[in-house]
Amino acid sequence: MGDPFDVEPDRGPVRRDSNIARVLLARPDAVRVMFEEFQRPCWDCEVAFFETVEQGARYTGLDPDVLVARLEACPLGPAPAPPEAPAPPEALAGPPAAP
Repeated sequence: MGDPFDVEPDRGPVRRDSNIARVLLARPDAVRVMFEEFQRPCWDCEVAFFETVEQGARYTGLDPDVLVARLEACPLGPAPAPPEAPAPPEALAGPPAAP
């Protein structure tokens, strides 16, 4: 079983069922919005890895549709760089052995 805290950014549209942590990873400005506009330090809460935007909004007394709209307005951050291709096996073997 994988690490539940090892999540990928959700670069799609923000919806009620979007995972909070994945939205914050994809939209860095959303961290500021959650704290300054809604007084929610979601980046510092483990529950964000398991909770949807709607669940978080309802739990804290916010209107889910207002929160979704505001998070969706946050621009996406830069896309993560693709992983480097592994070196071919012959490159890992080193120079040929001397006879």
